[in-house]
Amino acid sequence: MKEDEYDSIVVGAGPAGCSAAKEMAKNKLKVLLVEKDPVVGFPLSCAEAISLFFFSQHFDLKPRWITNFIHRVHLVGPNNHRVKISHPDCAVILDRKIFDRDQAIQASSEGAEVKVNSGVVGIIKGKNNEIRGVKVKDNGKERELMAKVIICADGVESKTAKHAGVDTTLEPDLILPCAQYLLGGIEIEPDCLEFWVGKKLAPGGYAWVFPKGEDSANVGLGIHPSFSQGKNAKMLLDSFIRKRFPRHSKIEMMSGGVPFFSRKSVLVKDNLLLVGDAARLADPLSGAGIANAVLSGKIAGEVASEFVKDNRPNEYLKEYEKRFMKTRGRYLRFYSFCRKVYLKMTDSDYDSVVLFLKDYFGEKKVKRIDVVGLVKIIFKQNPFLLRLLKNVIW
Repeated sequence: MKEDEYDSIVVGAGPAGCSAAKEMAKNKLKVLLVEKDPVVGFPLSCAEAISLFFFSQHFDLKPRWITNFIHRVHLVGPNNHRVKISHPDCAVILDRKIFDRDQAIQASSEGAEVKVNSGVVGIIKGKNNEIRGVKVKDNGKERELMAKVIICADGVESKTAKHAGVDTTLEPDLILPCAQYLLGGIEIEPDCLEFWVGKKLAPGGYAWVFPKGEDSANVGLGIHPSFSQGKNAKMLLDSFIRKRFPRHSKIEMMSGGVPFFSRKSVLVKDNLLLVGDAARLADPLSGAGIANAVLSGKIAGEVASEFVKDNRPNEYLKEYEKRFMKTRGRYLRFYSFCRKVYLKMTDSDYDSVVLFLKDYFGEKKVKRIDVVGLVKIIFKQNPFLLRLLKNVIW
């Protein structure tokens, strides 16, 4: 194989891209992992929380990756009704800058070639319009690189997918504009996640406080732009912080959009596989994306390895979508349905759910929460919410 030819090129060195590159390198494929930014893991656009159950299944719990362990969840309604759920070993807060960098190093250790400051600027097609490779601007110089499989892991904007002809447009209902600060010098409960809901506070979304230590936290807010009456996420976040944290220091600021899964999400186009945010695989209810990014990257890497090693036709790559949807499709479709209901809820509805959860959980400790089962219980025990199901398509 020539120097500029690869079995697979992975675009984007976040959790999804590194997961795919690592899996293919383990299977002895010639893999190139390219990252447009000069540093893996920066700039960051993530709240950094992930389920401890999922994380421990897929990674060793290296202390350097984890800034905090979470044992409780605090949900606050519009009129300050609150429920605290005791959930030992609920989640961990990552240091994504370190975690992402180490994932790229692990992919390299398995045999993948990693290049930073190398952004994709175009797609190379053959005589029959098939995708043959990518054009990469490598440290200012344009190069043409050929590959049997291209994996798009370049985030919500996914210029690679757009170059390949994938419609990357997101409808307003399918993206959550967000703003977030890393705050320091604040008073928090360091083992407790906070979620705040309300039509005025965060219309169509919610605010969060994810502690990273004794006196620091990722504090952010996401909104549905159609409901925000001209206010953007940063404006509403600043207002929330003034009330929640009268004393604070802003250490970092970030903004971005969370692309929600929908039935229109494209995972495969010819020999192009989309993973993570590029495939719009964020949880439509919570906006969480790390777990699905890692899982989609791993499955894409497995299928791409089989495709290359067994010299399969392009049609075989659809196996990636089948396997991922078999694992996560039921949940993503259900959460998408729940989000449509959530957008129709009033502040009174939010408060009623918070009060119900307060009675439901009480003082008991929870080992694991079955979100699907819990939502069904909420509807069953609060029949007034059934009115919201009108015109909501499953």
